[in-house]
Amino acid sequence: MNYKVHNLRAGGRPVPNGYSSWIDYWEKSTGLKATSCHNTVCNVSSRNANMDGAHVQRDTPNDNRWWIVPLCHRCNTQFGAHFTVSGPLVNVLDPSIILW
Repeated sequence: MNYKVHNLRAGGRPVPNGYSSWIDYWEKSTGLKATSCHNTVCNVSSRNANMDGAHVQRDTPNDNRWWIVPLCHRCNTQFGAHFTVSGPLVNVLDPSIILW
């Protein structure tokens, strides 16, 4: 599933205990490997660059939750940019909440 999101500037929060990074958090929560940027208009794969566990918010009224999604570093540093990502999205506060 695809989601319209915007990139958060304040994504540098501490990683929860038991995880080495936010991308590790996403991978362990979903059981998937972050092999490509999830921005639907980007074609960067992990063969070409490391993926970041990007902090995003959905462009949905009344949803202020923060989510993690794999993005390449270039896409992850476009703070405030609005774009479409492919899921899954993992909730920052509760890794059991996943939007597929």
